[in-house]
Amino acid sequence: MSRVSADISVRPATAEDAGAIARVHRESWRTSYTGILPLELIEREASRKSEIVWRHRLEAARSVSGQVWIAELPREGIVGFASCGDARTAIEGLDAEIYALYVVQPRQRQGVGRELMRACAKHFVRQGLFGMYLWVLRANRARLFYEAMGGDEVGTRQERLGLHRYDEIAYGWHDLTPLVS
Repeated sequence: MSRVSADISVRPATAEDAGAIARVHRESWRTSYTGILPLELIEREASRKSEIVWRHRLEAARSVSGQVWIAELPREGIVGFASCGDARTAIEGLDAEIYALYVVQPRQRQGVGRELMRACAKHFVRQGLFGMYLWVLRANRARLFYEAMGGDEVGTRQERLGLHRYDEIAYGWHDLTPLVS
């Protein structure tokens, strides 16, 4: 597996990126959650990740302290994204949240997610927010990535999608300094 971190370009998303973000979101849902969630649920949720939905999200992110970041590679285009902003729920005094972070499967474990995390952390620090968290399915192996990035388990919850319940873990960073340097 090749390392591509030197070629990764991370920038704020624009409305023109909505279609590519939706594609990454759909692909990532299908590859990340297969074996964790029922296939019919994955397909239903993946189909909701449309360009129109992402255009609205991009507009909404700009109206608050939120931001959507995209990661691009030469000749491949957008291969990942992260959506972040103010914490929706107070957890251990952490005032910022990464709402979503997805990288297409062929580009996972190559530094793309790390660069997206760094972009969110820098954004938060510029906004005067110095701690963040995110939620991940307990059964998702991405938990290992968040642990390797220095996240500590700061909460648990049970969520529901349709008739299905699943457990989530919140990983938090009380000090963003290691992520921004």
